[in-house]
Amino acid sequence: MTVKTRQIPAMTIVGLNIRTRNLSPEIPALWPKFVARIAEIENPAENHVAYGVMRPLPDALLYMAGISVSKVGRIPDGMEWITIPGSTYAVFSYPLSQLGKGFGEIYNQLLPKSGLRILPGPSLEHYGADFKAHDPQSPVGIWIPVSA
Repeated sequence: MTVKTRQIPAMTIVGLNIRTRNLSPEIPALWPKFVARIAEIENPAENHVAYGVMRPLPDALLYMAGISVSKVGRIPDGMEWITIPGSTYAVFSYPLSQLGKGFGEIYNQLLPKSGLRILPGPSLEHYGADFKAHDPQSPVGIWIPVSA
């Protein structure tokens, strides 16, 4: 399988952030809390698109459920914002029900065999306008910052 790459422009994400670990049940539990509060976020940049922002730490994972904004306005109570730098990303798509398996395949097989180098910085889950939260086969994009 050839790994596809794509240039992603810089963006600002506003959302709910948790300190957790990879594949924790806290991550899917965060999403309904966030979705219920999306209307509180000012200046949304994309309609019906959300992001999971993953920032690994030595002993944990910072995970944010959020949406992109065209400019930072008032940040709702309990939410945070982060700027994602523009970069080249390896792009993948997996069904929602296969995200855990997908991350394992990406990091253990596909990227090591691709010759691409993983860059430091946030990785993203992309929940596009066609995503349906209650459909386990609904596609989720996984974007990993890389260089040749």
